[in-house]
Amino acid sequence: MKKLSVISAIILSVASGSVLADNHSFSVGYAQSKIQDFKNIRGVNLQYRYEWDSPISIMGSFSWMKGDGNQQYHSYGDSIKNQVDAKYYSLLTGPVYRINDYVSLYAAGGVAHVKADGKTLWTNVDGYFARENISEKSTSFAYSAGVMINPTNNITINAGYEGTRAKLGDNYSINGFNIGVGYRF
Repeated sequence: MKKLSVISAIILSVASGSVLADNHSFSVGYAQSKIQDFKNIRGVNLQYRYEWDSPISIMGSFSWMKGDGNQQYHSYGDSIKNQVDAKYYSLLTGPVYRINDYVSLYAAGGVAHVKADGKTLWTNVDGYFARENISEKSTSFAYSAGVMINPTNNITINAGYEGTRAKLGDNYSINGFNIGVGYRF
């Protein structure tokens, strides 16, 4: 009887080990956001997820994007040319809720850092000109929400929204999306 109890305990612990096993997911994907009164910035999104024996798990996300834009206009015979380079970084973390074996939803919060460098060239009617360099930085709260799909046990696909507001002289909203594919182990 004692042997049967020991064997049963060993079988149950081995069988439940796979059920209680921790899972890690890592994905790499495309990120794109629109800065208000500017154009789209593009880059990469990295996500990591840690799961344990619970429908609730935790994830982390890092996004890096950049873009540039040019603008030229005339005012009363003067010519103004603007050139701007923008860089965006975010680091977010938050909970993930597994709905079933295939679909999970997440929400995350953290920080975003935006840096914009610009040059302005102003030329008047008489040929005189002036140049100005501008550099603005902003660190603010960022948020994200999305879905993670596991079509197979080892593959993960994620899609989400990310947003923030940056104070670069004025307040500018930054809204975008990310989509990625990864490996679950």
